[in-house]
Amino acid sequence: MKTRAHRKLRLVLLLLAALLVIADGALSLAGYSFGGSVLTEDTAVHFIDVGQGDATLLLSGGDAVLIDAGEASAGDTVVEYLRALGVKKLYAAVATHPHADHIGGMAQVVDAFPIDNFYMGPETANTAAYDRLLTALEKRGIRPIVPEDGETLRFRSDAALEFLGPAPSREKVKNLNDRSLITRFVAGEHSVLLMGDAEAAAEKALLSKHPRLSCEVLKVGHHGSATSSTPAFLRAVHPSVAVISCGQDNDFGHPDPDTLQNLQKVGVSTIHITAEEGAVILPFDQPSVTKENAA
Repeated sequence: MKTRAHRKLRLVLLLLAALLVIADGALSLAGYSFGGSVLTEDTAVHFIDVGQGDATLLLSGGDAVLIDAGEASAGDTVVEYLRALGVKKLYAAVATHPHADHIGGMAQVVDAFPIDNFYMGPETANTAAYDRLLTALEKRGIRPIVPEDGETLRFRSDAALEFLGPAPSREKVKNLNDRSLITRFVAGEHSVLLMGDAEAAAEKALLSKHPRLSCEVLKVGHHGSATSSTPAFLRAVHPSVAVISCGQDNDFGHPDPDTLQNLQKVGVSTIHITAEEGAVILPFDQPSVTKENAA
């Protein structure tokens, strides 16, 4: 049964809608066991292998920020992955949009770690995954923040997570994917653009608001679906590295061959796919972006 506070939290989100690391050692596939238990001060991005879903961990200056947490079945995997890295609490967590393959495992994360800041979009959903998340937030006494376009979360290292979307206004879009929170992680000369499940309409709206937007690394929208990563968008942001988070032999055909072709045509030099490589780790304290295969 939903509590009064639970219903109030849902109402708050609806009202807001109207207003608008790398640790030393090897990672074992079974136990996600790194060599140390102290969270690194280094800057790195981990694209965690959660099968057909998204989960991205940003590390910098001893701060940890998690963006999405895969399906409910992946929640324990995400929790154990973070613990193996020495994460004791999260500086922030971000739920890009209320689809189960992005927020399904977030309730387990909320239960497992103190969280200083919890960001989510204004959209709500009548789903078990969404209700589990609201219940976990209520139990922890966490009130979600609905970020505004241009809002920035700064790490102690002076790295920053910039909130750039959702791009289209609520009135102009019916596709929940296009209401994904879009973020860009910036650390020194490095930048990672994380598109959630944003599709072509969101890409176009994003560029209209941020015409000079660029990135070094692109977390490809919607798991490499043909509905995302249009040539015009890719030419504008001109990434050199792309990461696609999807499951092996998934029912959706992700990543779509057209998306892979679009990436290659605009000169993306490296494409990582979690279904093929397992967790993809990009350490940013090195002269150039590299990948350590954590499968």
